[in-house]
Amino acid sequence: MQKSFILLVLLALLFSGCYKVNKVEVKKPANLISKDKMVDILTDMEIIEGAAVVRRERFPEYEGIKKNYYQALFNRYHVTKSQIRASMDYYNNQGTEMANIYDKVMSKLTEKQTILNEKQRIEEGKKALKKNTGDNFPFLFRENSFGNLCFNPAI
Repeated sequence: MQKSFILLVLLALLFSGCYKVNKVEVKKPANLISKDKMVDILTDMEIIEGAAVVRRERFPEYEGIKKNYYQALFNRYHVTKSQIRASMDYYNNQGTEMANIYDKVMSKLTEKQTILNEKQRIEEGKKALKKNTGDNFPFLFRENSFGNLCFNPAI
């Protein structure tokens, strides 16, 4: 009986001692970055990191360039590395707020990718048009006074 009572007391102490171990309260920093500005900063940081992954093998010196990109990011948004870190800690502690911020970051990245894909498609179309006009359709297109290929309305 005494052994089970002692075991019960030890278990109670053990569980009460573990209460809120993982829940560290992060106080709101005085220079907290707004959510909208944080979305813009994180979007640019994701682009920098993505470029680092792509260029790491081809350009070993990119790590030094990456530091310059981050310095330009700090200057553009008028923030410091410690300010970003403190804001990240605060928003990470507020789980749903950080999830909302990253949802917006992903939306912005998707939008930027869509715009980039459209520009790339247009450029590829222009190259294909220039390449194929002289050989396949000699009279269908002509060069205007600005040097651009355009549809020949005389046909």
